[in-house]
Amino acid sequence: MIKKYYDSDCNLGLLDGKTVAVIGFGSQGHAHAMNLAESGVNVVVGLRKGSGHWEKASRFADTRPNFKVMEIEDAAKAGDVVMMLVPDELAADIYNTQVAPHMKEGNILCWAHGFNIHFNLVKPAANLDVIMIAPKGPGHTVRSQYLEGKGVPSLIAVAQDYSGRAKDYALAYACGIGAGRAGILETTFREETETDLFGEQ
Repeated sequence: MIKKYYDSDCNLGLLDGKTVAVIGFGSQGHAHAMNLAESGVNVVVGLRKGSGHWEKASRFADTRPNFKVMEIEDAAKAGDVVMMLVPDELAADIYNTQVAPHMKEGNILCWAHGFNIHFNLVKPAANLDVIMIAPKGPGHTVRSQYLEGKGVPSLIAVAQDYSGRAKDYALAYACGIGAGRAGILETTFREETETDLFGEQ
């Protein structure tokens, strides 16, 4: 029997007082960052200054006191929770060079796809939680459904549970992007990666 989690199973309050750094502002990035901010979470977006998304993210930041745009290294420093939402083929390099040096003990490293962890392209420090929150839909749908008061179902997984509460954090994050309205299912990094790659073939 597969258990489905909903908002009532999630404690969004776990993110109170924490800063979520969303690295990237593309399809999933803009949806996660905006939805989290509108759920009351403190969000910083990490981008390369002058990148195409900088202006778009800054316009949203002008309307929200709990939303800031900064360079990747600064966002990584500011984040207690760091969500990597850059393309898979760039993620390992960006994480290893610009994010990892700023990760602190007890930080939570998040992914929306298991690829880089499953294939050991990123080897996170042992003193981090490593989790996945993977909405089963494109970013524009994650955003539009949230704005309609609905959500897109999401998968969550835990690769590393340093705090003993990694799954609770994954549920809280999923709730913050609206997934708890539609249903959250638990999987593993391996299963998510292999089914995703299989589906792309």
